[in-house]
Amino acid sequence: MEARPVTQKERFVRTLAFQPVDRAPFMEICTWAQTRERWIAEGMPKDINTAFMQDGCEYFGLEGYVTAQIDAVSPRPPRETRIIEESPEYIVFVDGLGRTRRGLKVDGKYTSICMDTYLDFPVKDMASFRELRKGYDPRYDAERYPADWDSQKVNLARSDLPLTLLNPLAGTFGYYSMLRNWIGTENLCYLFYDNPKLVESCLETLSEFALRLLARAVKELKFDFYYVHEDMAGKGGPLMGPELFRKFILPHYKRFVAFLKSNGVKVVLVDTDGDHNVLIPVFLEAGVDGFGPIERAAGMDPVAIRRKYGRS
Repeated sequence: MEARPVTQKERFVRTLAFQPVDRAPFMEICTWAQTRERWIAEGMPKDINTAFMQDGCEYFGLEGYVTAQIDAVSPRPPRETRIIEESPEYIVFVDGLGRTRRGLKVDGKYTSICMDTYLDFPVKDMASFRELRKGYDPRYDAERYPADWDSQKVNLARSDLPLTLLNPLAGTFGYYSMLRNWIGTENLCYLFYDNPKLVESCLETLSEFALRLLARAVKELKFDFYYVHEDMAGKGGPLMGPELFRKFILPHYKRFVAFLKSNGVKVVLVDTDGDHNVLIPVFLEAGVDGFGPIERAAGMDPVAIRRKYGRS
């Protein structure tokens, strides 16, 4: 009897569990708008979808995944983008999270070709935190799910693609990343020491929000993986050390990862975007299964990590 072909879902999950597979999954994230324009100029058909990771791409032989489109990041009601200043070279605006940003324009258009400069953030003290916290109130939970959720979950359950809880391309929930969204990197560095109670209040609110919001999804669907969005490291190392991470964030990570796995999420990954070597033991203590991307340019060695920790 001829063996049944392996589905992309099975191949993906088995690969991350270090189980035998017919081949490794072929996946890529996406392209910058400028890259897409160049590829089209070089002959790529205009109708090719280059949001590779979510949709896959037959043209390039890439596999994708399916995801639950739940908003676990933005405050409610949604905040409209407000332009403060604009010139031919740049734009200054307040985004949907309440952050003030300055972005570079190319050929007169703002296209995020590089990292924006972040000028201001909504949380500065306990009073501003309490105001922001209103946007994560339980009364808004239902509208964070798509209006056609009942039909979407049926289609997601039938798919042969890996199913992730939240969309990595749209920015998933993560503890450091949400603190940075609310407070800012530099401000947060000071608050760990100057106002630890404020940081702890933010983290407790985030845990309560995430576990409450996602409980419906994990009860109604079986997810293959969750990608924790942190983006908390660069070539020189992480933006917070293991002692601070262990003190402030580890208890919440343990709670969140335990919640995911007790509800059938098979694999929990963390995206740090840099050299997070010193944080690996703490992440593993939290129950995390792996990391991605493994940034070779930042000194990350996947073979060495595998040998040392027995995981990827």
